[in-house]
Amino acid sequence: MSKSLIIGSRASFLARIQTFIVKQELKKKIKNLKIITQYTSTKGDENQSETPWKDSGYGVFTSSLTNKLLNKGFDCVIHSFKDLPVLKSRSEYFTIKRDDPRDVLLIKKTSLNKKNLIIGTSSPRRQSSVKDLKDYIGKNNIRTNMIRGNVPTRLFKVLSKNKYDAVFIAKAAIDRIHKFGNKIDKKETKKFFNLFRKFKPFILPLSVFPTAASQGAIAIECLKTDKKIKTILRRINCKNTLDICNQERSLLKKYGGGCGLDIGITIENIKNNFFLFSKGVDAKNRKSFHNNKILKKKILRKTNYIFPKNIKDYQMFDRIKLKLPKIKNSTIILTRPDFSIKELNSRNFFITSGIQTWKKVSSQKKIAQCTFDGLGEDYRLPEIYYRNYKNIKKISYKNSMSFYKTKQINGYELIPQINSKTIKNLFEAKIFYWMSYSAFKLAKAIRPDILKYQHCSGPGSTFEQLKKDIPVKRLNLFFNYKDFKESVYQCR
Repeated sequence: MSKSLIIGSRASFLARIQTFIVKQELKKKIKNLKIITQYTSTKGDENQSETPWKDSGYGVFTSSLTNKLLNKGFDCVIHSFKDLPVLKSRSEYFTIKRDDPRDVLLIKKTSLNKKNLIIGTSSPRRQSSVKDLKDYIGKNNIRTNMIRGNVPTRLFKVLSKNKYDAVFIAKAAIDRIHKFGNKIDKKETKKFFNLFRKFKPFILPLSVFPTAASQGAIAIECLKTDKKIKTILRRINCKNTLDICNQERSLLKKYGGGCGLDIGITIENIKNNFFLFSKGVDAKNRKSFHNNKILKKKILRKTNYIFPKNIKDYQMFDRIKLKLPKIKNSTIILTRPDFSIKELNSRNFFITSGIQTWKKVSSQKKIAQCTFDGLGEDYRLPEIYYRNYKNIKKISYKNSMSFYKTKQINGYELIPQINSKTIKNLFEAKIFYWMSYSAFKLAKAIRPDILKYQHCSGPGSTFEQLKKDIPVKRLNLFFNYKDFKESVYQCR
């Protein structure tokens, strides 16, 4: 006897895509499953005010569907996980593997040379984030204007009205339309593609722009008491995604949060470590917070004997700039801002290794559109529909020993040149933090006994290279040098 499932969902273009994705996962796992889909509108769809949650409360895009589920009108309901209230519920949630949680800023190409920028958004979190944008997109005067609607509608409004120059969109929404839109509505997808190509995309780093709790995840809601449906949904459930989403939602609840508050919380599983990105205003005490750290990392004893003790005194190499070849129509990874950036054609797609490099190249009028956020080159390379160019090149230093196999162009050469403060610090230290494998190799040659001590680095090539020399029990991962120093440095 074949099994059947009645799925409820919003009727919007993106909601239908998300429902299609879940149905595909179900069909892969369960043969002969009969799926009936019923689409309906919610209070958020019907309320066209700029801030519908003020009129209808949190859950404005989900409560109507949930109520019908509780009245047994559906077997399960598909939601964007970020739209769900964080309060206790009589229902239960499952999910599939999460998509990219980041936000994308889309600036219409006709506005790229404008001094002032008006960004459309109805999210308090995104409204608050514009103050941090100026260091990344080369604009000093940025403000927001309210905008609502599904993804194609918002893009059309920005292009057709002078009161908008740009708009925030969840990257997962853009990705899903590119991958699955034609399977749902070819006309709507074609409309989206025609609109999307008129914008320049900027994929925003989580370390500065953490997103709504559970953004990028699809929630599948069912009754706690419905054992039959729960058995079906467990077949496609991604436990890792569900655990992370629940943790993000718990933190959001702790801050008194909901979709109408200025709070971003994102957790990413990177190299089997859970990285927390959080920022906003605590609704309970109105205090601002910004925390980027690894959760449940190994605790190291506090000490004053760390290397490097102060970045401003730290020097192991001189960098000699090398002349860059002409590069055009390429995706270029920039590892530092201090080589001859002015020689690069601005029409290339620039990705930076970290946010400091993005900020520095932006000040030199070479605007990056993405960063690996200090998390390594294996962290979410932008899809081709963002960067246009398949040809990927990395500008780094001559004889670089990078763990990654990206084609490299020599932008500078390292010449060993250690100052006296760094030498003194090196021989006093008992715990070490490395920002490059070349620095570690040089330090090991000068002081071979450092191998018996604890070593740390951020994620990325340095961490992967250190694994060759340092036993796992003495190798520790931190978010960055700041996170390392705050964790182990005991001030006098």
